[in-house]
Amino acid sequence: MNARLFLLAYCLVFAACERRSEGMELTIEAQALTLPDRLGLAGADFTLHERAVEDGALQAETVVAEGTSDASGGLSVSFPRKSSYSLRWTAYAEDHFAAGGTLDPEELYPNEPYPLEIGLHAVCTLHVSLASVAPEDSTDLMRFNLGGDFPCECCPTDQVVLEGIGADSAWTCLMYGNHWMTWGSDLEVALIGQPEGLFVDSVFCPSFGAANLDLTW
Repeated sequence: MNARLFLLAYCLVFAACERRSEGMELTIEAQALTLPDRLGLAGADFTLHERAVEDGALQAETVVAEGTSDASGGLSVSFPRKSSYSLRWTAYAEDHFAAGGTLDPEELYPNEPYPLEIGLHAVCTLHVSLASVAPEDSTDLMRFNLGGDFPCECCPTDQVVLEGIGADSAWTCLMYGNHWMTWGSDLEVALIGQPEGLFVDSVFCPSFGAANLDLTW
């Protein structure tokens, strides 16, 4: 009798352990998109970083899942469920700016795929050229700056100051595609007939393309 009771208790405990061990993975179902057109983006590399508490101690951040989006931009990654302290993701794709974000571990549940939208902005190359032409004077002054401030390592918005005869500056930088880049120029010239004053305008930079901003005075 005791042997039967022991066997029954063992089976119940074992079955309970088996149930708890099932479905202990978390899944993220993501969709990678090219912005601003929101088209499915193939070949985007996704990485999930986790900090977890193990044995009562907060561990260093580790990579727990990686994946690459398919032809329609979809990807799915799974990783073991732990006592997550934080979840951080990064995404990269050719000709796009990198993207990243965080997830609340409390919002992820076993057997319930978590939907995630990954938007990566397309890149556009902006070529800027500033130059003075005759007639010129040594006191001529130009103050120039780009005004489009994008949240990435993009074109600088610092003011450029050019003075005197033969003043010129040229550079190339990156910005979000399918956006306008505003710019402003303040000219002070000594000779009559030259343009003078404050000029403000913008230039459109297409996705995966390039735009030129050429100013002469």
